[in-house]
Amino acid sequence: MFRKKDTTPRGASVVTGTTAGTRPRPTIASAPARSVPAAKPLQGASKGKQAYEARRAEKAGMGLDKWMAEKDRRVQTERDAVLRVQQKAVAKKPGLLRRLLDRAHRPI
Repeated sequence: MFRKKDTTPRGASVVTGTTAGTRPRPTIASAPARSVPAAKPLQGASKGKQAYEARRAEKAGMGLDKWMAEKDRRVQTERDAVLRVQQKAVAKKPGLLRRLLDRAHRPI
């Protein structure tokens, strides 16, 4: 009645494999290699993360090293902005409940 949705990734060819006593099921053949230049692997990152960052760098038209340097710079800029906002925040007077609890915890 309803047809099963094709879950094959784009660019992958389908090869049918069989197992004893079951019907053939599609398996994914090796995907074509991407034209991503070989770069120094990210420190402590998985292969999937490295591939993701390489695709992002390629999409932005940069090398992987340049992309990671720019990404680190953006992240550091955002952290600095958050810290500046936190430092500028004025200490507010404690609320009624906080003052009552502080008073209750003071020795007599």
